[in-house]
Amino acid sequence: MKKTNSAIISLLFVVLIMSCGRSATKQNAGKNNPYPVKYENELFSVNMPSGWEYDDSDWYGLKDMKNNVELYSSNSPVWFHIVKTFIPYNWKDIDEATDTEVSARTSSGDDVKLTNRIDGVEVGGYPASILYFLNHADGDTIIQKQYVVYLEDSHITMYINENYLLEDCIAAEAIGDCIVNTIKLKKVKNPLEEEGEIGKAVQYAIDNGLIDEEILERGRKIMKEAEEETE
Repeated sequence: MKKTNSAIISLLFVVLIMSCGRSATKQNAGKNNPYPVKYENELFSVNMPSGWEYDDSDWYGLKDMKNNVELYSSNSPVWFHIVKTFIPYNWKDIDEATDTEVSARTSSGDDVKLTNRIDGVEVGGYPASILYFLNHADGDTIIQKQYVVYLEDSHITMYINENYLLEDCIAAEAIGDCIVNTIKLKKVKNPLEEEGEIGKAVQYAIDNGLIDEEILERGRKIMKEAEEETE
């Protein structure tokens, strides 16, 4: 990856910390298909049971900074928040990518606790790790089962966040894990590795209000603290 200034690098941490629309194509593959609802974009596809919906209004494409997709059903105990990270880091392996996510979440100041980590898994044919985060919101205990996935050929890291209430864990994971198993990841050329493309994407995000200034400032603060620790 080409050199970038600290303001650009800090955006990696913003995206990591944030990892926390509605266009769709429905595909009916017959009465016996348990996952007739399909969502697909230029990076991945996923199949879901009947009644599931998706919102990709925050998916701006491989050249842009903001790329999130929501998957959900009003009748399901589990919901998904899928994130493509921004900076194309050439991690040594999936462990290094996962360690960075753990560090970013620990440094974020959010009220979350890492309760378990499982390494050596795969999603869509790519290496992955699973992180279990526990947090509290509005009196509920929420589990975020986060798949950290590293696409080595394009240097893209994805976070597939499977979310559910603690009391629903058995039913939620049974549904959620089956959906994760349908995910197919594509080999793509990462446009953000081209000269100057990251700067253009950052400026576009700023100009179009895609970056929350408060979150951006928090990312800069984390980056500054990290730089001071290495001095």
